[in-house]
Amino acid sequence: MRMLTVDDDPLILRALNRTFHTQRPEWEVVSVDSGEEAVRQMAGSRFDIVLTDMQMPGMDGSQVLHHARQLQPGAVRVVLSGHAPLRRILEAEGDYHRFLVKPVDPNDLVVILDSFCLDPAAEDARMARSFVAGLERIPSLSRHLVALKEQLEQPTPNLQRLTAIIGQDIGMASKVLKLVNSAYMPFRRSITSLSQAVEFLGVDLLQEMVLSRDLLAAAVDERPEGLSLEDVWAHSVRVGRLARELVYKETGDRRAAEETYSVGLLHDIGLVAMAIHPGCPYHSVLEKGLAQGEVLTQLERQTFGTDHIQVGAQLVSLWGLPAPFASAIQRQYLTSLDDHPTLISLALHAAHSWLDQQVLPGDFTEGTAIADFPEADLACADSRWNVLVKKWKEGRPPRLPSSDSADPRSTP
Repeated sequence: MRMLTVDDDPLILRALNRTFHTQRPEWEVVSVDSGEEAVRQMAGSRFDIVLTDMQMPGMDGSQVLHHARQLQPGAVRVVLSGHAPLRRILEAEGDYHRFLVKPVDPNDLVVILDSFCLDPAAEDARMARSFVAGLERIPSLSRHLVALKEQLEQPTPNLQRLTAIIGQDIGMASKVLKLVNSAYMPFRRSITSLSQAVEFLGVDLLQEMVLSRDLLAAAVDERPEGLSLEDVWAHSVRVGRLARELVYKETGDRRAAEETYSVGLLHDIGLVAMAIHPGCPYHSVLEKGLAQGEVLTQLERQTFGTDHIQVGAQLVSLWGLPAPFASAIQRQYLTSLDDHPTLISLALHAAHSWLDQQVLPGDFTEGTAIADFPEADLACADSRWNVLVKKWKEGRPPRLPSSDSADPRSTP
């Protein structure tokens, strides 16, 4: 693994080098003390990780990150900075994957950087990384941006209404969750509920978030490569709502239910990342899939060496979203009960299967398709979900209650 570290403080560079040399001597680390030298290095060599300070004289970290996204599109971009101005952090958000605040425990830093290292033999993961490392942002639907702006311009913006708007848009929701789960934010545990994330950010920060990138001025292609973002957004909202309902009915745990909705909303984020990737002929996969009726993920792997499931899991992992996001995304098509270690994963698969008119995991209904039970028939839904969860529990060891969850089964 090759890493470029950028910081104008020689003491910090020495401390980083000492940490990496001691704990990961196999890493090749290039250290520079200015943004200008960082750009020269990136123009001539390949790096797997670019780790930069934000506030530096001359070319600052946000400029380094912008150049890194262009010169090193396959590199993971990490900020390691002190108290940078909030506006600067928001302006650079599309250019970094992770924001870490000084001082950071050296052991924690190594663990985080370690998580970005891919197994050289895992070619599908490396191909998935190529689709997401250079990604700036997931787009938002223009009507949602207009609605958000109108609500923010109200004399007293309503946080519940703001949450409802953001909760219908994959682009907005992913940006909000990425920001609140940054180490810049003073939390010791992950935030997975959109309502909690919006409440924490507040109106002023949401206004800054919109203005920082002038999102409304940018034309959004809502059918990249023929993929209808409107359809993807609508499907994702439906899956998220149904999965949330299933988890809440089982646990009565609102926190787990809201986390499930967030996971469901982002479960197809990899589709969008692939469709908007520059130079990716994703339309050819969509056209072939429609013409031949083949499974989309199989066509993706045949064409690109990876699929939207792996791409989505890579993306949410790079952004620092909690582990249940990537795990559930990766398992959404797996059909054995043993493939689902958490209730969130199980609910996502059940909801996705139901809405796609497939069969629920484990063939627990003796081959009966979910399509035979209309979504509106909640009594049938409850009955089959109860059977599914009962069979799922039977194959799992007992767990101790979690200190922050009303039901231990809802613990990710």
